[in-house]
Amino acid sequence: MLKTVTRLLVLAACATSALAQQGFPGSAPITLMVPYPPGGVSDYFARVLAPRLGESIGASVVVENRPGANGAIGTAVVARARPDGHMIGLVPASTVTSNQWLQKDMPFDPLKDLQALAITLIVPNVLVVHPAVPAKSVPELLDLIRGKPGAMNYASVGMGSSSHLQGEMLANMAKLNMVHVAYKGAGPAMQALVAGQVQLAFENLPAAFPYIQSGQVRALATTSAASPPQAPDLPPLGKFLPGFEATPWFGLVGPAGLPKEIVAKLNEHIVKAARSPEVSKALETRGGQTVGTTPDEMARTMREESEKMRKLIKEAGIKVD
Repeated sequence: MLKTVTRLLVLAACATSALAQQGFPGSAPITLMVPYPPGGVSDYFARVLAPRLGESIGASVVVENRPGANGAIGTAVVARARPDGHMIGLVPASTVTSNQWLQKDMPFDPLKDLQALAITLIVPNVLVVHPAVPAKSVPELLDLIRGKPGAMNYASVGMGSSSHLQGEMLANMAKLNMVHVAYKGAGPAMQALVAGQVQLAFENLPAAFPYIQSGQVRALATTSAASPPQAPDLPPLGKFLPGFEATPWFGLVGPAGLPKEIVAKLNEHIVKAARSPEVSKALETRGGQTVGTTPDEMARTMREESEKMRKLIKEAGIKVD
């Protein structure tokens, strides 16, 4: 009897071990860090992606928000995590290509302390204004700002973010005097714009789209080279300021030191989840485009854009925080 019980316990342990191995190494959940508060495109995309990623990889995926410092606070948690694949982060390009040139004493180096996994989302930004702003077009807005030097405030999702740098690009190219007001994410920034605390902002189309549809903000232009399908009447900003073009991207990263096999497995299932009909459709209806790169492609993009941002920040004279 004792031998039978022992044999059953051994079989049960083997079955449990085999079941655990079916999922992403072991059965422990994966934390998907979003270094911004709820309400922005990062959070929206993460919560659409997480269930599909969990189903594909065979482990539960839990979304965690840790906002602050244009994504640096939450991303630092990822950089310091154990390199076993159970802590990954969803970051916008600016968090890993601009922060290091704008923030003093950053606790990690994006190019050395993070493992690129995949670029998964490309989104245009849109120039939006509060409805009380009388300008109905980009030329009218530029004239309005020039007529009131220093009186117009623009919101960003953080120092060094795409929304901040594009505001600086606009000011430099059009020779404007505006005041930059940084928030901790798209949610707070859009709330401030809707409340009239700031007059304009550059924001990711997926985050701004509901506010545009409801009439709470007015869209004047897109930062992409062509009008997005979701807003075909929205002109590119480059039409009025030749050379102004920027299309932000989002990608997933893990801590440096991840074993190659784990990197490969994460990439496979991240790309599969991002390209699933459920995720693709959810983002496309709000202006985003899901994609899937290799880890090497993302790492190369990070290096190249980091150098571009270093030069832009230096030439624009943007002050280090």
